[in-house]
Amino acid sequence: MTNPQSLIKIEPFIRTIVQPNVEEWEAFTRIVQFKKLKKKDLLLEEGQVCNFIAFLNSGVLREYSYLNGKETTVDFVGENQFATDYQSFILQIPSEQYLEALTDVDMLVLKKEGINTLFDNFKIWERFGRLIIEKVFCQAEGKRKKIISTTHEEQYHEFVAAYPQIIQQVPQYYIASYLGLTPEHLSRLRKKI
Repeated sequence: MTNPQSLIKIEPFIRTIVQPNVEEWEAFTRIVQFKKLKKKDLLLEEGQVCNFIAFLNSGVLREYSYLNGKETTVDFVGENQFATDYQSFILQIPSEQYLEALTDVDMLVLKKEGINTLFDNFKIWERFGRLIIEKVFCQAEGKRKKIISTTHEEQYHEFVAAYPQIIQQVPQYYIASYLGLTPEHLSRLRKKI
């Protein structure tokens, strides 16, 4: 069982979505493992099959891949967010991305087998999983639409609003990559603000 102190952030997050009873909560705590990463450690590498979902208690991860031979930042994951490669996790296919710690990271890790056991034995956890996946899908769809319909300046403003803690913690060239900009273009945008 995980140290109850490490569950302080995830429990209120979960309880905004579902209300597990004592038995359901104890079943959840039995499958959770606490893990620490040092800055620059990889949580996932291209070619691995992702068999986990992680919840960040603290720190920042960067999701990146190589597109046309160029390293491209796909997303950032910060405190109180889940990290995984959903496609690899759900379909059990090799990942096409990396998850790298940009800072020291404290997280909770849930392995696929444990999650499936929760889903099989407790309807509430299956509901929680469905609601999280729906949220992830809607966020991805919203991001896709914004990329198509907004300017780089608007995208930067939205990034700052969505990730205020990340702006201070990660190198600007990663943010530029995420926004599809050169570091110089991002610098010019920041000066205008």
